[in-house]
Amino acid sequence: MFEVLKKDQKLKKYLHIIEDKPKYPVIYDALGTVLSLPPIINSEKTKISFDTKNVFIEITGTDLHKIEVCLAVLAGQFSSHCAEGSQFTIEQVEIHHEHSGEVNVYPNLQPNEFDVELKSINAVLGLGLDVEKIRECAEKMGLVVKAVKNENKTIVVEVPPTRTDIMHACDITEDIGIAFGYNNIPRVFPPTNTVGKQIPIHKFTDLIRSELAQAGYIESLTMSLLSIKENYEFLRRPFNEEEAV
Repeated sequence: MFEVLKKDQKLKKYLHIIEDKPKYPVIYDALGTVLSLPPIINSEKTKISFDTKNVFIEITGTDLHKIEVCLAVLAGQFSSHCAEGSQFTIEQVEIHHEHSGEVNVYPNLQPNEFDVELKSINAVLGLGLDVEKIRECAEKMGLVVKAVKNENKTIVVEVPPTRTDIMHACDITEDIGIAFGYNNIPRVFPPTNTVGKQIPIHKFTDLIRSELAQAGYIESLTMSLLSIKENYEFLRRPFNEEEAV
């Protein structure tokens, strides 16, 4: 089967994930019908049509955190298209780990909480927002102000699992600014007046670069983002994952 799949332009790039493994993952239904050979291909039986009513979402990957994030976002998006009466409903699944005996429930829909200082929000945005205005802005962005601590100095913000782009308190501040509207932030002159100039080391570097070019040297700026195929196969070199990120 793998020899056949190696000729497929779309599927062959996934073969290396399990090709050298002693066992391959296979998903069956209760009748023993093969539903999927992850992460390579799904079966004809699992193809979605206009008559499909129930969807079982399965995600395969080599990074658990990434697939947890993808699953939560995908399930959340699907739930908004559910039938009337069951909209925004997600049926979770228990995953039993054979070796450790651990049991997990997916998708993980637990929200994250961040403590954000009111002073920090206003300092970054250049505003004087109170707690109620911040609560209003947070709700526009799908966030929830759960509590206010330390005499209205610290705000506890609940972030839904679908907002994986929020990783720090500064991301909360950014969302507050977006909801308030950047064009609504008053323009003021900064308290200090400075004159910009080139950093001395950069100026010196430019002079060195110019002299070397006039001496006949050629400066090369290597491409930092390249595909494995362009960086190795096209150059007839074996792929070495130890030297590339």
